[in-house]
Amino acid sequence: MKRTISKVLLIAVTAAVALSSCSKVPDVSKHIPKTASVVVDLNAKEITQKLATNGLTMDKIFSAVQTKDTANDVMNAWKDAENSGIDLKGHFFVSFVFNGQPEEHKSYLSATASLSDADKFEAFLKKSKKNFSLKTGNEFKYAVEEDNKGVVAWNKSTVIYIAAFDPEEGLNKYNPAGTPGLPGVDDGEIAADSAVATPAALTSGDDEITKSLITEVDHLFHLKKDETAGSIEPFAKLLKANADMGVFVNAEAISNSGRFAMIPANVKKLMEGTFYTGIVNFEKGKIVANGSYYMGKEVASIYKKYGKKEIDMSMLKKYPSQNITGFVSYAFDFHMIGEIIKSTGMDGIVNMFLASKSGLAMDDILNAFEGQLTYVASDFGIQKKESKYFPGEFTEEPSAKWIFSLKVGNKDAFTKVMTSPMLKEIFTKEGDHYVLSNPIMAAGMPPLSITEKYITVGSDSVLLQDYLAGKGSIKLPEGIEGKIKGSMMGGYVDLEKIITSIPEEKADDADRPMLVKLKGLMKDMTMVTKPANGDVSESEVILNFKNKDENSLVQLMNFGTEAAKIMEAKKAKNKAMEDSLFAAPVDTATTIIK
Repeated sequence: MKRTISKVLLIAVTAAVALSSCSKVPDVSKHIPKTASVVVDLNAKEITQKLATNGLTMDKIFSAVQTKDTANDVMNAWKDAENSGIDLKGHFFVSFVFNGQPEEHKSYLSATASLSDADKFEAFLKKSKKNFSLKTGNEFKYAVEEDNKGVVAWNKSTVIYIAAFDPEEGLNKYNPAGTPGLPGVDDGEIAADSAVATPAALTSGDDEITKSLITEVDHLFHLKKDETAGSIEPFAKLLKANADMGVFVNAEAISNSGRFAMIPANVKKLMEGTFYTGIVNFEKGKIVANGSYYMGKEVASIYKKYGKKEIDMSMLKKYPSQNITGFVSYAFDFHMIGEIIKSTGMDGIVNMFLASKSGLAMDDILNAFEGQLTYVASDFGIQKKESKYFPGEFTEEPSAKWIFSLKVGNKDAFTKVMTSPMLKEIFTKEGDHYVLSNPIMAAGMPPLSITEKYITVGSDSVLLQDYLAGKGSIKLPEGIEGKIKGSMMGGYVDLEKIITSIPEEKADDADRPMLVKLKGLMKDMTMVTKPANGDVSESEVILNFKNKDENSLVQLMNFGTEAAKIMEAKKAKNKAMEDSLFAAPVDTATTIIK
């Protein structure tokens, strides 16, 4: 099997994910263009150190999860990556750049990494590539991968692999074979002799596309400082963060790409200066993900008018249960949506449509709601339920109690919405409540309460009435209320309760060990988004593990290797059963005669 450079680079990137800090900006980042729409940064050094501290190495990981039939191929591929001259303890960047019109096929994916030894890398290529042909560019060398329609180029310190990319074909064409959760190949071979399948766009005009890639990689090696992604402040801050992994999304670059040429200029103006960055760190007993949303000038001006909103804690705290499974509370002024629509000049069309269908204007709907909503779930479990269509037959299904509540805004605007031609035939007002006019429709709906203060839906009428009457008081886990108070969004999920409710006796013998291990892994998850400070809104997601003393990445790797062993054992058992089932029967009569 040929081992092309794309395979080695992607194995290295995969290893960095399975393994990834210092505040120093990695030098290799200077080859990432500011036109990149999405950039993923994997800090292999920090991740490797966290695993090594706990006695885990790539050799141990691969040997733990592979069978005898596949161990040699995987280990050999890893050894190739180790001896390729690529710095496996540096930063790996994967970038998506959307260039030109779709039919021009100028969009590309690039993988960028540091070289620890350029000579060793060149020697590796000569040895591993069957039809290796070394070519020289302007202060860099390169080779064309004919099978994958890609180009690998390098200088003394950096290697860049670049391949044409059609976003419409999906990212799954670039996933390493066997990557968990992504499509793989059935026959155990790596698709298209590498982890990169040939994009459909490359079935014609291959020479022109390859020339375009060579021109682009030359450009990447000679980017001026103001042409690099590092010249964008949010990206520069991301690189300086002590993060195991990072992601950068350039909304402005996406909106300006040829694929969105038909978007009106005033819509694109909204995206100017708008970026998102996220970092992930694997810590003892938890994974912490922090996000930063950088608002451009236009969006920031809208946010300053309507964005300083905090969640209404009373809507959450009056939920009547001590057995909370999870919740999400959100404070979002709907007028922000209206301002965005108005800034794009689309409000006239929206108002015309609404008037024709309901006799309402956009502002009527925006004024009708406060922008406060809460969803709470509790008492999650697996219950035996009788079939509606086959009496006497029972199935076990997930079950939970829940409430969804939306706060009403301006009373007059809400009344106008509820009595509009769109809704007046559906709802009838009885006293201070609105009820469904059609009894059949009402019978098929969850319990519902609509007043001039709240729209509330519940899993059952008793819970709904207790919630509306404020008879109960929610019991939140320690520290959660203080964490979400004053935020725009707050959420919590008790993963331990959800997972432990799954009955082990219902799992088959092969899957039961994995379920048991999963029950001992996760605890809960919290989510918070704070009101913006200036033009930046910060968010945080924390995934907590039951074991608080061991690094979360180590726990995930140990669980993953154990799960792989269980799956391999199950596969082997199933194969043995199939072999015995389809084995040729013994001709007993012939045997007796002999």
